[in-house]
Amino acid sequence: VDYSKHVQAKNNPQTEAVPGKPMSANNAGGFSFEVTDWKRLERFLILGSEGGTYYVDQSDLTKQNVDNVRACIASDGLRVVEMITQISQSGRAAKNDPALYALALCASYGADEKVRGAALYSALPKVARIGTHLFTFCAFIDQMRGWGPALRKAIGRWYLDQPAGKLAYGLVKYQQRGGWSHSDVL
Repeated sequence: VDYSKHVQAKNNPQTEAVPGKPMSANNAGGFSFEVTDWKRLERFLILGSEGGTYYVDQSDLTKQNVDNVRACIASDGLRVVEMITQISQSGRAAKNDPALYALALCASYGADEKVRGAALYSALPKVARIGTHLFTFCAFIDQMRGWGPALRKAIGRWYLDQPAGKLAYGLVKYQQRGGWSHSDVL
């Protein structure tokens, strides 16, 4: 019997998992290598979910990614805040919106005060670097939670901690974006 005709390690079809490898079914009907929740978070922060993929539409992909972000926050919220800050500051992301959304999730659904505090006081000024980013963050946060004292204090610190020249430039350049203005935020 020629056993190699029935099991081929080199020419394994995509519709079957490679024997002995950690693979799972994917959305295309084939098999792919499994990705950890943290790797998936990193991919979301870099690529977002705008436009979806060939096999998954934007809505489903966004829901899957948000569920994953929440799971990572529940597992280690401070690590999530650090990853958001690092990826946003390094310029690795195509857009900053996924980082702002994930930061709003941390500020809203963080398991403890340390996570919410790190998101609002430490990461917010580093991730929301311009007025447009701040307005986007405020729009996201407005959909998730109320405007309690901690959030109002963090937004106030965003304005107060900026150098006067940079703040003046930002107030003039980014007067209104996405239905939000500085007067709305203040």
